[in-house]
Amino acid sequence: MASAPRPSLPALTGLRFFAALHVVAFHVTPREGRTGWLGALLDNGPASVTLFFILSGFVLAQAYLGSASPGPVSRRAFWVARLARIYPVYLLGLVLEAPPFFLAVLRQEAGWTLPALQRLLGVGAAVTSLTQAWIPPVACAWNCPGWSLSAEAFFYLLFPVLAGPLVRLGAKGLAWAAVCLTASSMLLYGLWFTGAGGWATEAVHPETWLRVGEYSPLLKLPQFLLGVVLGRAFVLRRQESMPGASGSGLVAAGTALGLLWVSWPGQTWAFRDVLLTPVFAWLIWTLACGHGRLAAFLARAPVVRLGEASYALYILHVPLAFYARSAERWSGAALEQRAPWGYSALAITSFVLVALAVHAWLEEPARRWLRARWARPRPSPLTAASGLL
Repeated sequence: MASAPRPSLPALTGLRFFAALHVVAFHVTPREGRTGWLGALLDNGPASVTLFFILSGFVLAQAYLGSASPGPVSRRAFWVARLARIYPVYLLGLVLEAPPFFLAVLRQEAGWTLPALQRLLGVGAAVTSLTQAWIPPVACAWNCPGWSLSAEAFFYLLFPVLAGPLVRLGAKGLAWAAVCLTASSMLLYGLWFTGAGGWATEAVHPETWLRVGEYSPLLKLPQFLLGVVLGRAFVLRRQESMPGASGSGLVAAGTALGLLWVSWPGQTWAFRDVLLTPVFAWLIWTLACGHGRLAAFLARAPVVRLGEASYALYILHVPLAFYARSAERWSGAALEQRAPWGYSALAITSFVLVALAVHAWLEEPARRWLRARWARPRPSPLTAASGLL
């Protein structure tokens, strides 16, 4: 199929940077001294991955379902575009994180023993094939942020199959689909939460069940599909030249921040994600309309540039944090001990600079090379989305 010209959505690109920054701050800032609203905001860093999933579906719908009557999505072209988009930087993250991961396994297994080799080979097979999110014990192994790419890989497999039925829905059908997907997300998390309180932990170890809730692609699928439905509805709205929202962006962002400023102890984070799902969808819609001060700020060229590098920032920040701490300890400066928040700010700034360089010199060149090498020539080549991460 040939997609319609994709609309420019710079505010959503800028939004990606702040979502990635939220996750990075959760991992890098000091755990001690997190109090009040700032502590709650930092502790809720993983919630921004929910925003990523919804945004991913929305952007893909804009790229591949961006006309009033789009044809079928070419599976090969789509999957090649997606792999070229995510895998080069993902592989770089695995390479950078390999030394600390190998050292940790060897310490835990007392050297190069058979259990150590089995673990390295098993986890290695899972992470390189992007299947780790389906295996709770290894979902967060090696380079933890990679679990979300494992979930995304599953979503990418489904997208060309589900796109056909989706484009046959009108505005009313899409509205009902959005309601059903939101309700299904609530139902799935509700079942997981009740299982965590009793019936599931009788058959499954509590830690394993916790990881199911945190990383299972099936629990995250309604969020991605909600983004696709929202993106398709936005396409129809644009085709009909309906007026866009002008002042609700700040309200949506304020509502999201209000939920992120609340502490969600234990497994109540599931309710946080359930509540944030429609709020994030609302925020994405209002920013896509491009009206209001928040959309204007996020669409500024420097913010958009940061948003373009947000995927590299997200997927590389864990190994970069390891090397930053190693360098700081080797230097003997003891900055992390003397001024932990200053060290965190300096580290995050350096991560952003590295991400900008990786985006310019590896991510984009590798994406173009892989697509040129693997994609079949088409009379009307498909324009892939810029991606969510």
